[in-house]
Amino acid sequence: MKRNQVPIDLQILSAIRFFGGTEHPQLTAMVHGVSLHTMAKITRRVAAVLSSKASRYIRMPATLSEKERMMRSFQYLSNMPQVIGAVVQTNVRLQLESRSSYSGTELAANNEELVHLQVVADAEHKIKDLDIRLPEELGHNTAQEFFSLSRIKERFEQNEFRGRILLGNESLSCSHFLFTPVRNPKNKSEDLYNQAHSATFVPAVKCLNYWIRRFGILSSELLGTFGSAKHTITALALLHNMAMEWNDPSIDSDFSLPIYKPNIFCYPNGTTISEDQRNRNEFIKTHFSSN
Repeated sequence: MKRNQVPIDLQILSAIRFFGGTEHPQLTAMVHGVSLHTMAKITRRVAAVLSSKASRYIRMPATLSEKERMMRSFQYLSNMPQVIGAVVQTNVRLQLESRSSYSGTELAANNEELVHLQVVADAEHKIKDLDIRLPEELGHNTAQEFFSLSRIKERFEQNEFRGRILLGNESLSCSHFLFTPVRNPKNKSEDLYNQAHSATFVPAVKCLNYWIRRFGILSSELLGTFGSAKHTITALALLHNMAMEWNDPSIDSDFSLPIYKPNIFCYPNGTTISEDQRNRNEFIKTHFSSN
């Protein structure tokens, strides 16, 4: 605590109200009796503190019992075994802050970035892994390049989750641990697999929708540096997991109008999918044989 500092409880309440994005930031500042400049400093401070605790709340299962529990929760959905997570990607807008941003309404022209997010979700709509990158880190095939650079891919390649698989959508390439839908299924087994994949992938899409609907700034615009944006996004993932754990009733669970748009990360023309599909074919033969 510093002299004349805004009380801690007020900082937390005002930051969470700001993260909700349901009103203009100036109104949030006025309601809590602070200036917009102070409001910005508060939200960054709260986000930085929360993000420093991320490893407690945003983590893949580590013990055998945790891994088995997660696989059972996915298998319960459509009898697809071995699944330990599902990968979804999206982006948020970042307006790089100018010096006059909070003294007035001026922003530097052409100073907007897209921040790309990759989430691994569980069957209970919680975020288990989060990766955040800027476009210049990625190639033309944004989705696949993003996944290839992610920590979760490296952990699977190091056999940390031996015998388990991730699910991904059509924008990603099938591999020995990342299973995607079969394009143009040729038999009943592949049809059954695609149906099970779709049903088992749904919680990841819902997780993303819950998260974005709970924190409106994710669907509008973040303001600041990339570093502060990473803190904010990580903090919101942490708060989302806490809210899901507590069965928070603050958002509507009707998903008739989904926010998630997978076409953000579709393949560009001329890009082919990896031929590394042998494991998936064996998996389909073993678990979805129509004989």
